[in-house]
Amino acid sequence: MEERVFSLLEEPWICVLRADGSTAKLSLTEALIQAHQIRDLAGESKTQDSAMLRMLLAVIHTVFSRVNEQGLPEEISTVQEALRRWGALWALGAFPQDQIQDYLTQWQERFWLFHPERPFYQVPELQGTTNPAKKLNGALVESSNKTQLFSLWNGERKNRLTYDEAARWLVFLQGFGDTAAKKPSPKLSWLGSIGLIMAKGETLFETLMLNLVLWKNGTERWEASAPSWEEELPQEKLREIPTPNNQAALLTVQCRRALLQRENGWVSGYVEAAGDYFPKENAFCEQMTLWEGIKERDQIIGYRPRAHQPSRQMWRDFSVLMGQDVRKPGIVAWIGLLKARKKLAKSKMISFQLAGVRYGNMYCGIVDEFFDQLQMYSGLLDELGYKWQKFIGEEVSHCDQLAKTVGKLAYKLDRAMGGEGKSAVPRAQEQCYYRLDLPFRQWLLTIDPDATPRDQNEMRRTWRSQAKTISLGLGRELVDQGGTAALIGREVTEKIKNREETHYYCAPKAFNQFLSELKQWEV
Repeated sequence: MEERVFSLLEEPWICVLRADGSTAKLSLTEALIQAHQIRDLAGESKTQDSAMLRMLLAVIHTVFSRVNEQGLPEEISTVQEALRRWGALWALGAFPQDQIQDYLTQWQERFWLFHPERPFYQVPELQGTTNPAKKLNGALVESSNKTQLFSLWNGERKNRLTYDEAARWLVFLQGFGDTAAKKPSPKLSWLGSIGLIMAKGETLFETLMLNLVLWKNGTERWEASAPSWEEELPQEKLREIPTPNNQAALLTVQCRRALLQRENGWVSGYVEAAGDYFPKENAFCEQMTLWEGIKERDQIIGYRPRAHQPSRQMWRDFSVLMGQDVRKPGIVAWIGLLKARKKLAKSKMISFQLAGVRYGNMYCGIVDEFFDQLQMYSGLLDELGYKWQKFIGEEVSHCDQLAKTVGKLAYKLDRAMGGEGKSAVPRAQEQCYYRLDLPFRQWLLTIDPDATPRDQNEMRRTWRSQAKTISLGLGRELVDQGGTAALIGREVTEKIKNREETHYYCAPKAFNQFLSELKQWEV
């Protein structure tokens, strides 16, 4: 590359959804300055938007950890200053234009997609695995020997990318790259190995602000910001680095070495090699992940990011999100602190979103992506909302028990019909969660943290009655589906706790036991 081509600060490449519902492409500078007029990012996929959000957040974090809302140089050295500065920016309702433009102008040489020395998120003259452009395109899941049916791209178009498309997928690659590259084989990219979770507001400005954690986990000071474009160009492949202790470095970690190849104004392919990685355990610099405890002899000795299960609804992990049993995600702790210090209104509704990808065998290739979100009052997140967190967590556990009860019924009915029973359980439980899903989300939106204990008891009775009705309806359907075979039933000899026992399974007996268990969960 002998020339500068496609400035990310001037060319339109970030896809957005405006407040009026129209879509547009903006430059990096425009996206940040107009963030208050943008409803959301609107790229080719939610996971791409997630990676893009973190890149934008790195710019905002770097700028406003160095200067205050008036543009005066001032580092954040106390939690009081962190809260004050965040509150001042939030009150403005938009990012100050001069501070952002001054910073991006200072580093404009590092924001060219093609550059002789410092191409954005790339390494010049890289030697590694050469891939066609279609592998970089995360919206085109297609191997070299199997053509994708009903593809959005046909013919030669699938073998090339425009510069703006390539720029977006390059950001995605650094966050969600698989392990297919050779010599040496890379580690799984950071965002692909954690349970990524983000806060979302009504505009892009609010979303960036809600994820702008100016005080680490709400308890510690960050080290000075150092995004990847300010650092020396990394050359070493498969490089283990110390766990970053500043947000900008983490948000822009270069998990891959990459180099785009262009031909006749198109990106025709790219070179890929292993990049930076660091241990996942106790990597508390990451503010946007769920955590799970690492146990040894029933004692928690550390924490690791908890990966999402694609088929698991987000509300089922409410206790994990709130940190009731494990470590709380950094953004939840920070928003709780903002709420406690009255930087956010009680009535403010906040959504938490998760996004992730499902990899193929040995984490080679991306075969699917998933996305979910959960909305609630911000008042549930601070210490005063703890009693409500516990209350909601108990109702999630109640839903788990209902699903288990439905699973037991499915097992008994399948045995009555001559089956083995085990395969029927997960199908029935999945159907139960599916039917509880939307009603639970709607019920959660009715919870006002200012409600009285009497209101709380009424909310519990209302929800449990609805959940019981839903589960009972599913149970009756399962009995009807069993037909005559389940009604007549049969005797089954099975091994239970290392001894053989004979049981008679039939629909009437199984359903009566099901009704008895449902009664145990009445308020």
